[in-house]
Amino acid sequence: MQILVLNCGGSSMKYQLLAMPEEKVLAKGSIDRLFTPRAEVRHQVAGREAVRQPLPGATFADGIRWLVTALREEGIIAGVTDIDAIAHKLAHGGEKFQQPVLIDDEVLATLTSLSSLAPVHLPPAVAGIRVCQELLPGILQYAVFETNFHQTVPPYAYIYGLPYEWYEQYGIRKYGFHGTSHRYVAETAAGILGRELRELKLISCHLGSGTSVAAIKYGRSVDISSGLTPQSGTIMSTRPGDFDPWVFPFIMELTGMTPAAVNEVMVKKGGLLGISGLSGDMRDLEAAAREGHQRAQLAINVFCYQVKKYIGAFAAAMNGLDALIFTGGIGERSPAIRAGICRDLDFFGIELDEEKNKHRPRPDILSRDSAPVAILAIDTNEELMVARQVAELVGEQK
Repeated sequence: MQILVLNCGGSSMKYQLLAMPEEKVLAKGSIDRLFTPRAEVRHQVAGREAVRQPLPGATFADGIRWLVTALREEGIIAGVTDIDAIAHKLAHGGEKFQQPVLIDDEVLATLTSLSSLAPVHLPPAVAGIRVCQELLPGILQYAVFETNFHQTVPPYAYIYGLPYEWYEQYGIRKYGFHGTSHRYVAETAAGILGRELRELKLISCHLGSGTSVAAIKYGRSVDISSGLTPQSGTIMSTRPGDFDPWVFPFIMELTGMTPAAVNEVMVKKGGLLGISGLSGDMRDLEAAAREGHQRAQLAINVFCYQVKKYIGAFAAAMNGLDALIFTGGIGERSPAIRAGICRDLDFFGIELDEEKNKHRPRPDILSRDSAPVAILAIDTNEELMVARQVAELVGEQK
């Protein structure tokens, strides 16, 4: 079975074509800066040299059309019918979608109605689905949701202190995100530790431009830092994370800004960018901090502190901790951020080995040999996790 996994974002598209159940990556890549003159594809076929090619002004349709043509010309597929299924990674399923689903007109209509829950993420994903319907007719499409893994979070952890009718009528509650990533690294960590997932208490830190921390007890998500939307939880690249909600009416009264304008500022000009005034990219901030940029260092300190607070809270919620996992672009690649987060957590049994942290390849254990809590850095593979779930669903349907 060949499954094409697509992750359509606001200005980018990531993809992998996988042979299942062998989990062999036949091709993978991304198209960045869509809808701009600087759009570019980075494409890799297994065993061959990577290709970079400009696609000025490319849309989702242009990107998918380029990909299918490239797969044919490279001999990976003879035609589109060689692709058995298309799997889309979607940010939000609300309470309607608690498991991966086959996409039909009813599902697509519901996804459109959920767009307000993830306005940055869902509309481009729906656009990608519609493009596939036009360019690849007849191929079954499936949706796997970031919120699926967190459906096991108990009501006392997901209910907000708001009128209960808002939950009943509008679905306002905590949902949680990065579920495919948290699930993948949790399963991988269990394999590395040589333990059964159902025996472990894990905290997974997906740290990137979007960030979330998950408490995973015996293989089930029991709490998650993000909430109704991907904007809440820890501070992120350009998003503020948690803050006093009364900031919203307060700043509107002071400035005369509309709700839409305030929302635009918070989502695109907040977070690490907002504090530093320099960049939302942690790599830029670390470089600037080394040069003495005080607000860059402040942004880094805020980031590490907020993640650390969630680790402490979730360890308490699970009554213990066996392993702490770092993943996502920052979690995988920044030894300094991992060290900053783990600092002064030794009373929890979290003891980072500085040499391992700096030099060990991923995935690996970075904690001291005698430490009671394992610390791991694991490269996430959300596309593979999506393919696994879709392959299982297709198998059940057959």
